[in-house]
Amino acid sequence: MKRTKINRIFQDALIGKSVRVCGWVRTRRDSKGGFSFIELNDGSCLKNIQIVADSQMPNYSSEILCLSPGCSIAVEGKIVESPGSEQPCEIRAEQISVYGYADPEEYPLQKKRHSFEFLRQIAHLRPRTNTIGAVSRIRNTLSSAIHTFFQERGFSYIHTPIITASDCEGAGDMFRVTTLNMDAPPRTDGSIDFSHDFFGRPSYLTVSGQL
Repeated sequence: MKRTKINRIFQDALIGKSVRVCGWVRTRRDSKGGFSFIELNDGSCLKNIQIVADSQMPNYSSEILCLSPGCSIAVEGKIVESPGSEQPCEIRAEQISVYGYADPEEYPLQKKRHSFEFLRQIAHLRPRTNTIGAVSRIRNTLSSAIHTFFQERGFSYIHTPIITASDCEGAGDMFRVTTLNMDAPPRTDGSIDFSHDFFGRPSYLTVSGQL
């Protein structure tokens, strides 16, 4: 079955249709009635889709009850109207496949609110938060609008060099790019011999978009 993004489920009238969604678990709560409710997000929108998993599913005890925030899963099921007022619809799971688990003791993003100082330390995971996700969408929209504006007026977008041998600004230290072992670099007359380097001369990450 082809994957359906969560934002399309909320945009289109898909009640009664079978879908397959993939994403990361935000939360999981278990009821005494023999059900588990999983909040799933795939990054296509800020809203989560609620997955209802019946305890009669074959992997309920072995896998579903082990799900925690950060686990990646795929869900196949039918979209039904939600009896709750918090979401218009939910997915009654028929099959849940676990792609990867996340150790709840080590996975840093939990249900509580996190400070910006904390999120700066986990730059690879912070786009999964609503705040950084919203900022990323705003930046995407603005960048797209700027590119469209100039493209419609005959401008071309040029990728300026990322690696350069020139110090464009002439101030501060630049990040060196090299294939040499800088702990024991080859030397000639006391100076580093860059002829053995990939670029053949000292090269750095540019600090400017100037050509």
